[in-house]
Amino acid sequence: MLRRVVLDPVTRVEGHGVAEVFLDAAGEVAGARLAIGELRGFERICLGRPVEEMPRLTSRICGMCPAAHHVAAAKALDDLWEVDPSPAARNIRELAMCAQLIQSHLTHFYALALPDLMGQKWPVPERHLFRLMEELGPDLSRYILESRGYAGQLLSQLGGKGIHPEFALAGGVSRTLSTEEMYRVEALARSLVSFARFSLGFFKEQVLAGGNRISPETLGGEETHYLAMLSGDAPHLTEGELVLLDPGGREVERFGEAQYQARLVAEREPWSYAEFFYLTGPGGQRLAVQVGPLARVNAARYWATPLAQEAFAEMLAVLGPKPLRGTMAKHWARLVEALFAAERALELAHDYQPPAVPAPALPAGLPGSGLGVVEAPRGLLFHRYETDTAGLVTAARIITPTAVNQAAISQVMRAAAQQALAHGGEEAELAAEVETAIRSFDPCLSCATHIVRSPMTAVSLKRAGMDGSQGEMEGR
Repeated sequence: MLRRVVLDPVTRVEGHGVAEVFLDAAGEVAGARLAIGELRGFERICLGRPVEEMPRLTSRICGMCPAAHHVAAAKALDDLWEVDPSPAARNIRELAMCAQLIQSHLTHFYALALPDLMGQKWPVPERHLFRLMEELGPDLSRYILESRGYAGQLLSQLGGKGIHPEFALAGGVSRTLSTEEMYRVEALARSLVSFARFSLGFFKEQVLAGGNRISPETLGGEETHYLAMLSGDAPHLTEGELVLLDPGGREVERFGEAQYQARLVAEREPWSYAEFFYLTGPGGQRLAVQVGPLARVNAARYWATPLAQEAFAEMLAVLGPKPLRGTMAKHWARLVEALFAAERALELAHDYQPPAVPAPALPAGLPGSGLGVVEAPRGLLFHRYETDTAGLVTAARIITPTAVNQAAISQVMRAAAQQALAHGGEEAELAAEVETAIRSFDPCLSCATHIVRSPMTAVSLKRAGMDGSQGEMEGR
């Protein structure tokens, strides 16, 4: 009989999940899985509503990445009405995506991941945010909180508010920004460049060289393909081709946004409300893919801003050659991306030219369906809507990066558990290592569980003790 170690709930992630590690009679790891037990029905909520409401409605899916859902839905409306936003409108959308990425990545690094990264020398029960703030001291803690707030202020300047912004619509944006407003955006972006550079330096000094037990090679184990959006050979948050890499980091193919949904295969498990997605390869094979910061770093030939390119080269010099793997690589990749996003926001603000019209008049009639793909902080995000002749939504499909990453998360959980046992760790240490591995993906469990399918599976979660006592996770 398999013995289970259960983490209920997994902490320092967005949403509610339960992690299970299965040990065989010899004490070896037989399997691992992350069950997502919350249910949110956003795709059903969209049905019957006017399609132009989708950007505003779907931004409510998540409080951590609302701008990503907002812009993805707006891109789907662009496609549905067959209208092209002006360059200035596209730049405002990209600016908002940059602000969102900075806010999300730095929140994850300091509040969710850093207790793991700096806390390896602490007892497991002390690896939490309050212990971390004691270690950092009040002045540094205050600086981090204030600086992170600049990204929220930047998003508020662009979208009307820092959470659930309301600026993107079919064919463009709701309003132009004045010169004075762009000066404010530019000042905020400049402060964020400084904070992102500080964060990279802090990571290298306090984490990589800080005597922590997590080395750059550990907590890897994922043997997945990688998928990212590139403009040419550099990552882009809102426009480009989708680039598929094999587990060895070699480019397999490039394809357009329109092929993404057709290539994804969804599977259901009775123990989770989240769907599991696999990509159909060029030969028809089913591929486990990973999206997000590590996929973007592995796919990129270069970064389109100078400081981010310098940080990227330094990262490769330490962790390379590509493909990079492991927990440290994911965290380092987020900080490189935060620097890129801050630099790019500064460029966009400096070069901004207000459009004559924020958004064009929409043509009569509806083509019937539209899709939009963006690079959300956690990876590729897909929105697709179909409408009737009255413009009401008849079908909605939202595929989130956490759902796509499910297979990779399971692989890394298993590898982390094996590593903990190899180091002679007890079950508490095993659980801590598994949680660290899960958090390295920055999963958004609320985003992943927006769907209800019929017949619906009810998931019953009953906690098993950390001593391996028998619990249940049943689908019925």
